[in-house]
Amino acid sequence: MSRIAKAVNLTDSEKLELIGITKKGTHKSRKIIRAKALLLLDAGKSRLEIQSELGIDIQNYYKIKRRYFAGGLCSALEELPRSGQPAKVTATLEAQITSIACSDAPKGSSRWTLSLINEKIVSLAYIDTICDESIRLVLKKANANLGKRKCGALAPSQVNI
Repeated sequence: MSRIAKAVNLTDSEKLELIGITKKGTHKSRKIIRAKALLLLDAGKSRLEIQSELGIDIQNYYKIKRRYFAGGLCSALEELPRSGQPAKVTATLEAQITSIACSDAPKGSSRWTLSLINEKIVSLAYIDTICDESIRLVLKKANANLGKRKCGALAPSQVNI
């Protein structure tokens, strides 16, 4: 004999919050889909109807429902922290890289290169190791130009460490 599924019964305040999330459009699309799924569950729609209307798979449907019963509305809507290694390049390190790139080039060099910046950052013990590509991405984000002009849009006085 199969199990009878629990019905989702939202309170009026929860319904208003979910309707607000779906109408505003300022939230992440996954959160909007979860809110719509909860509203459809409350309306008594079947699993297949909800899946076809929202374009979600069976695992996602059951995950939304399970998280709602386990932790309430907030738990069902918000994303859980994702696993993985935290970013090595922090805002402080970005500022230090930009500061070095905007300073005068070392003796014997006409300008900073990615490998020279890398050596300087490691020698100052800002970080143990970092690849040149990470440095390049930081400088691209900061709009820094290592060519003849020192730092595209940034002056050394604009960089806070």
